[in-house]
Amino acid sequence: MGAPTWAWIGRVVEKEALTLALTHIKKVSEVSVATLELMKIFKTNNKKAVKEAFKKVNSFEESADDIKRNIIKELSKGYIHPISREELIRLILVGDDIAAYLKAAARKACMSEPSEIPEEIKNYALRMAEEIHEATTRLVEAISLVKKKPEKALELADEVEKIEEKIDDIRDEALRSVFNICDNSKPSTCLISKEIIDSLENSSDRCEDTGDVIRSIAVMNA
Repeated sequence: MGAPTWAWIGRVVEKEALTLALTHIKKVSEVSVATLELMKIFKTNNKKAVKEAFKKVNSFEESADDIKRNIIKELSKGYIHPISREELIRLILVGDDIAAYLKAAARKACMSEPSEIPEEIKNYALRMAEEIHEATTRLVEAISLVKKKPEKALELADEVEKIEEKIDDIRDEALRSVFNICDNSKPSTCLISKEIIDSLENSSDRCEDTGDVIRSIAVMNA
């Protein structure tokens, strides 16, 4: 099979991989929606309802994992240029981490006694979850446009970076509250509060990392 044929096959496979990547990030965004809903319920102190909400977070995250494995299996066949393949795999892996850290935050909320977590921490967690959902929404749009309109994809990646910076500011505020809680409450409340905030912040970092990969792919297609 000649080089032009291999190049054509590579472009087709890359296009299909990006379509699958879009399916994956949409599922990750569903995890963000479910986590946002859980954080809203968390504020009501209804532990049973929080546990029910976690089932949805878990289900979406597991679906994202399944999609990730299928994409990596397809990419491992080696029909596209190694550089493109490496970027696509990075895109999937860092995107999957968004969902994993959201699940971790949701799990910690599920493990806690909501009424023992200070209202201010629940408010910070909700604000962070709202911003992460905004970031994943932009990531979905960016991936959908990365081949057709790379310049727009770059703009959306920039927006994700700004959202991540906003979440960093919220986290800094939240940590000041966490430190106060640690000085004045039992250790378990301190620990759970910090882990919820940290997991959400880690998810936000992965949103920015995903945006960086999208930038790289967009530049290659500009």
